[in-house]
Amino acid sequence: MDKEISTHRRRMVFQLVAATVGLTAVWGGYKIYGFINGIRIYREKTKSEWVTVPPSFLTLVNNQKDVTKEGLKFFRINDEVMGGKSLSELSVNNKAGSLVFKGEINTNGGGFASCRTLGDDEPLGFTTDSINNALKVKAKGDGQCYKLTLHTADSWKMGTPSWSYDFVPSSSVENYTLPISDFIASKQGRPMKDTVIDPSHITGIGFSLSLYTADGKPNADFHDGPFQLEIESVIEEERK
Repeated sequence: MDKEISTHRRRMVFQLVAATVGLTAVWGGYKIYGFINGIRIYREKTKSEWVTVPPSFLTLVNNQKDVTKEGLKFFRINDEVMGGKSLSELSVNNKAGSLVFKGEINTNGGGFASCRTLGDDEPLGFTTDSINNALKVKAKGDGQCYKLTLHTADSWKMGTPSWSYDFVPSSSVENYTLPISDFIASKQGRPMKDTVIDPSHITGIGFSLSLYTADGKPNADFHDGPFQLEIESVIEEERK
């Protein structure tokens, strides 16, 4: 009799544990679904809020493509996608034909604000030989360390690296020369050694203000508060 009661109790305990594990798995799956769905909603929202810069914004050495003739479209991606609270907005200064990227950084639970071009259906028009050239960025800012980013796929394809280069724009308009061969590859914020970009595969460009620099080190200039970067043009130049 005692043996039967003991066996029955063990069965009840096993069933209770199994039920608890099952509920935990269901709840975990629900949370994962909610997170992924939230990313999808954020992605569609930000991609619908683009601005168009003039065709003169990007000039390439051997541009045989029609991609930039109607002007590139830029949209924003902030740390909101991972639960952060940083905010940004995009506009076009029609007088200068420049892209204005500004907002407010909140380091509580976040770490970046960024923008990039919309559309990754085809390359922008760089060539393989562009690796020997540089990008001349005409811009002004607030003295913080920004990154120019080069993309070969949609930003949401986390498995594909992007390439970036740091520059610190002053409050007056200046030109900043960024050698394409010196852009650093990273995947989900982690630098990747010995990964060189093939410029002919570049489908998008962007700008970001982040907790980390291009080489993965802490950005000493990164802090809470407002930021503003205004870019007049990005010109590919042959290096002699």
